[in-house]
Amino acid sequence: MSTLTTRAGKGTPLTNTEVDTNFTNLNTDKYQSGDSVAFAGVTFTGTLTAGIDASVSAAGSAQGDAQALTKTYNIVNTASANQGVLLPDCAAGVRVTVFNSTANTIKIYPASSEAIDDGALNASISLRPNKVKEFIGVSATQWNTINDNVEVLDNTSVTTGSISVSGETSLLGDLKLGVSGTVTAAGTTQGTATALSETVSVITTGTANQGVKLKTAVAGLKADIYNTTTADLKVYPNTSDSIDGGSADAAKILPAKTSMSLVCSNATNWEVIRPLAVYDTSGNILN
Repeated sequence: MSTLTTRAGKGTPLTNTEVDTNFTNLNTDKYQSGDSVAFAGVTFTGTLTAGIDASVSAAGSAQGDAQALTKTYNIVNTASANQGVLLPDCAAGVRVTVFNSTANTIKIYPASSEAIDDGALNASISLRPNKVKEFIGVSATQWNTINDNVEVLDNTSVTTGSISVSGETSLLGDLKLGVSGTVTAAGTTQGTATALSETVSVITTGTANQGVKLKTAVAGLKADIYNTTTADLKVYPNTSDSIDGGSADAAKILPAKTSMSLVCSNATNWEVIRPLAVYDTSGNILN
């Protein structure tokens, strides 16, 4: 609050010095365009309109060339797939909202050496078409998303990212796994075998002793392989992995017109799931 000398308060006309002092005090305490303001409390009786940029164009393919955001509310209306926007420098209490009104998934990056949620420094998050993310700064380097950290999925396909669920999960309707329906076996070694990329793989082409190769083992990962050919094929683990606790890199035979289901028991070993186990007279498993 500026200290002012008034004629009524003084009881006599002000001197030139007192008038100048009043103006100096007012000039020191004034707010003007571009200043940051702080209030002990604010009550609105009408509409509050915060800074809005309603025509943001996403850009680039990395943090360094993403489009910098400058407003509190940002509507991205132009973007190619995986182009990005860059959040402003973080500070505790700062809030930013980003709405993706385009038909493409975009990336949202923090400023340099900052992070979003549990992500690594400088790592982006994805924002699907017609979805919104709201961010709040919890420190000078950390943004947190505040719309539950959960995105409700509609009928739009999600093609990237991982989902981890703790506890019981109930599914309504069908569960559809990733399928490669026309796999061609190849090669005669682990290094030249066809690499499998989906949970369910249907081998439709292959000659005797050609092979396929599993993904790198990760505990809990599952694979179903169907050999629809008339040839006995080989199923290899990935480099340095094993199947059924056997030698590293050693293949298992997948006979013609049969299937094999496997699950990883740890980070290096696949186990074959057998509804029926067949042994020879020495106790060695045959299937």
